[in-house]
Amino acid sequence: MNVFMTRIHVRIALVALAALALSTWAPGEAQAQRSSKLRVSDRVELTTVELPDNAAPALEEPAQAGAELREFRWIEEELFYSVRVNDAEAMRAGLRTGAMRRHNGRPYVPLSGTAQSRGFFHAVYPLHDRANTYLDPTSMRPWRTEKHFEERGQNRVYNVDYNHQGFEARVERLREERQLRFRAAIPDSTHDMLTWIYELRASGDLKVGDAFEFYIYDGWLLSRLDVAVVAREDILTPLGWFHTYRLDFARHIMDAARTVIDAERGEFAPPAISMRESSRHFGSLWLSRDANAIPVRVTINTPLGAGEAVLIHYKPGQGA
Repeated sequence: MNVFMTRIHVRIALVALAALALSTWAPGEAQAQRSSKLRVSDRVELTTVELPDNAAPALEEPAQAGAELREFRWIEEELFYSVRVNDAEAMRAGLRTGAMRRHNGRPYVPLSGTAQSRGFFHAVYPLHDRANTYLDPTSMRPWRTEKHFEERGQNRVYNVDYNHQGFEARVERLREERQLRFRAAIPDSTHDMLTWIYELRASGDLKVGDAFEFYIYDGWLLSRLDVAVVAREDILTPLGWFHTYRLDFARHIMDAARTVIDAERGEFAPPAISMRESSRHFGSLWLSRDANAIPVRVTINTPLGAGEAVLIHYKPGQGA
């Protein structure tokens, strides 16, 4: 394989793995308290931020009638992962949950994720992707997501405000000196790449045979993630053995066509959803078989071979 093709495959693999790492995906009660001490050089930069005061009007809409605040066990939780391709470390990734806060009287939880390339992969295609998401703990869905992609010296930013009741996402894309703003049709259950995992973790006791469907949109492609609980497995990680459920998943690229009821009054029905491309990515996720449902390991196919993210540091949340 020549150098040019290697770089193309590395880029595709790292982009797929960055998406995997930023959607970081599990131990008995005693195991749930484990925490390793990482050297400063082994950590990745993580910060949690507050929802901006000038957040889009969609964030100021009242909560749905009868909605109740769910138990949220993962306040100030930290997870760090080593991301590998064919046994070579490609990235370090992390996810941190902040304290519960309020914006215009509504609760939200800030999530901060990052993925940074390392070693050979960093030399061929340096990458540092960051994500800030503001999760509504009532619905487990995002109010707003901010993604900053820094890849080989080029920067791209995607800011998305979600209006689930209006079946739309308000998108701002920034790249170098260019700015693009538009609205996209989405299902009212849409997540971003971080929040779906919290809805899955909060779904209660899992069992083999359970199946889930998540729509995900971050300002680029609408996708549907089909997830199935397929086995109970014990796996070994740098933190020791974990009792887990293995969940297999497939990601499909979807199209959403807006359905108008009354355009002048801004009334819309759920969009018509159709499949554009089947099984863009597929892999497996291992969640702990305890109340915290800790994402311990995830694998995904890439053009360079099997990609894997394994938990190397865990700090339990306040509700754990």
